[in-house]
Amino acid sequence: MNTYSTTNSVHYYEINTQRQASPVTVLNYFEETAIRQSEECGCGIDRLMDKGLIWVLTNWSVRMNRYPGWMENVLVETRVLKFERFYAFRNFTIRNEKNSILGSAFSRWILYDIHRNRPVRVPSEIAEAFMVNGGKDNQSNSITLPEVEVADSYGPGLEFRVRLSDIDTYNHVNNTRYVEWILEAVPFKIHQEFYPASLEISYRKETVYGAYVLSETRQEPEVSGTLKIYHRIRDKAAGAELARAVTVWKKVQAE
Repeated sequence: MNTYSTTNSVHYYEINTQRQASPVTVLNYFEETAIRQSEECGCGIDRLMDKGLIWVLTNWSVRMNRYPGWMENVLVETRVLKFERFYAFRNFTIRNEKNSILGSAFSRWILYDIHRNRPVRVPSEIAEAFMVNGGKDNQSNSITLPEVEVADSYGPGLEFRVRLSDIDTYNHVNNTRYVEWILEAVPFKIHQEFYPASLEISYRKETVYGAYVLSETRQEPEVSGTLKIYHRIRDKAAGAELARAVTVWKKVQAE
């Protein structure tokens, strides 16, 4: 089962001030679709955990033409592109009821052994379950992700404490929480006048419950109705970089 889809209706609790699904909502749709596919293929959370294995997300690359509105029905589709060594590569699309593409995303994941505390090669039975690579580890036509850009310097960070609600089933901070911290550090005026048309994020290091993090930004000047913002999430105590990201914001067009 290489391709899998789910349908979603945008709920009121998932929208922002423009009555549109938030970027985090869209990422949650993507991740839920990937998880459901894994369950359908017999490689779900419990099956992997029995073997001491988990998938760890390393990168999101997201492009959005527009965000779905309140009560709008959308189709989310995911496809496993390739397994290579300990990596898995997935893409996603989100479409409206007229089959128009609202956005797309690309992601990279690492298969991680929680007992040996290191990445492990993707077993052939997982590749076979997803009907990828003919059940083999395929290193030909390797997929290379560009490095997420960094700024020369960042402004003062907005502080957050890692809460219990930030922790996922693996006892890690869920990847979408980092995106929430990134978006919270963007001035409200930008959220009102622009929308995040793209997101590039690289997860560098995990954090834990009770830790304090700083969400730092550097904004470039607006050019032709477009803003580019560099982001960095750091551990407040140790200073370690937890994630880096770049968002591009486009001016909201009056209807």
